[in-house]
Amino acid sequence: MPLADNHVQQLIINPVESLSLELKDWIDPNTKEGQSKIVKALIAMRNNNGGYLLIGFNDADGSPNPNGPDNVSELFHVDIIQGLISRFSSEAFEISVHYPVLDDNTFVVVEAPSGVKSPVATKSGLQEGDRHFIRAHKVIIRSLSSNNTPSTTEAKWSDWPSIVEKCFDNREADVGRFLRRHLTSLSGEHLSELIQTLRGIETPEENNDTPAEFIEESYGRFQTVVGERNLTLPAFGSYEVAAVVTGEINEHTTNVNFLNLLASSNPRYTGWPVWCDSRSFTDDSARPFVFDGYWEALIVSLDRGFGDHIDYWRLSPDGKFYLHRALQDDVGGGDRTPAAGTVLDFALMILRIAECVVVAIEFAKSLGASETSNVSFTFRWKGLQGRSLSSWANPNRMLSWSAVAHQDTLTTNITVPVDTAISAYSGYIHQVITPLFQVFSGFEINESVTEDLVRRLVERRL
Repeated sequence: MPLADNHVQQLIINPVESLSLELKDWIDPNTKEGQSKIVKALIAMRNNNGGYLLIGFNDADGSPNPNGPDNVSELFHVDIIQGLISRFSSEAFEISVHYPVLDDNTFVVVEAPSGVKSPVATKSGLQEGDRHFIRAHKVIIRSLSSNNTPSTTEAKWSDWPSIVEKCFDNREADVGRFLRRHLTSLSGEHLSELIQTLRGIETPEENNDTPAEFIEESYGRFQTVVGERNLTLPAFGSYEVAAVVTGEINEHTTNVNFLNLLASSNPRYTGWPVWCDSRSFTDDSARPFVFDGYWEALIVSLDRGFGDHIDYWRLSPDGKFYLHRALQDDVGGGDRTPAAGTVLDFALMILRIAECVVVAIEFAKSLGASETSNVSFTFRWKGLQGRSLSSWANPNRMLSWSAVAHQDTLTTNITVPVDTAISAYSGYIHQVITPLFQVFSGFEINESVTEDLVRRLVERRL
């Protein structure tokens, strides 16, 4: 399933280049140079386990170039782009092409899918005279330069561990799904014995540096920043996440390289990702700044017509990440948004919590956390009282449950090992959302639904 239209719109509104998103100014796919840029970018995205190529944007500052061709949808037709992949890629993966409109100008967003199980290389070359646009038998990847900014380049020896890890994670996910399908016949003590055997290790211990303390500190800072800006925010429910890396990480400081590193490590699974990098925003007040050893940002984006946002985040080089976000049910759905304070979309909530967990783990890895490290999380919801569970954002997911929550605030905690495989994320997400949904008169979601939603998120099939 290709990216939803509203996610495409958010991508072009906030086109910050990362490992999962590459910006290109207008290019001509009928020329060898243009073909090489498209092929290399999409192979690199595939090897990065999926991502997006945005065409028509300045790769230096993310600004849109309105001087594009008149026949954008014809020039960059999906059959043309897919033909280039079939011609030059060792794996003929399927791409999707979108043509979003911004200020009456049409742009191009090309999706490369996730799920890579073996490194993708160029299978044939492309040259003109002595100039080689594409060389055969090369593995192209997205990598970080010396100042932690992303670039598309040929894989070096130091890149191979990350490439192989992504391939093995996807293969492991397949094995995990196979096992779950074939273990359903086990029950009772036999299943419990097998689970204990497969675990093989004890649950990691909590760290003294608790995310529960960090969430209180950070919420206080959020209130301070709102007050300093004299903002009057609309009434909204919210969710917060405080994540703390336990175990050794590399030494970092609160400089631009650190922010580049985390921004580049964010998989950007959604058009408005968690810990959104707002450095390219035209609103100066939304851009990140340093305060007391943290990068932080308060983003208040209202009345934009396609979905509003109220975000506040903090990022620390010692491995602490905080996010406070208004519920999409109250401010984020554009014309379809329900009346504020009335509902909570269960699928949206699972996706948002999953994104927080996965991105925080990626942040920890980028900071050099070892395989024996953990990330401890505290999640907190406010403004639940009076809401009903809903499926307004995706009516295809039927929900025959209208019980109202009588509890206004809820806090849950989990600890996730850094080396957790993709196939195991859904179990942790289910631990988080189970007590949340139980607030709604004891409602429980089947774990298979959580697993399906989490898988769709990490495979970019929303």
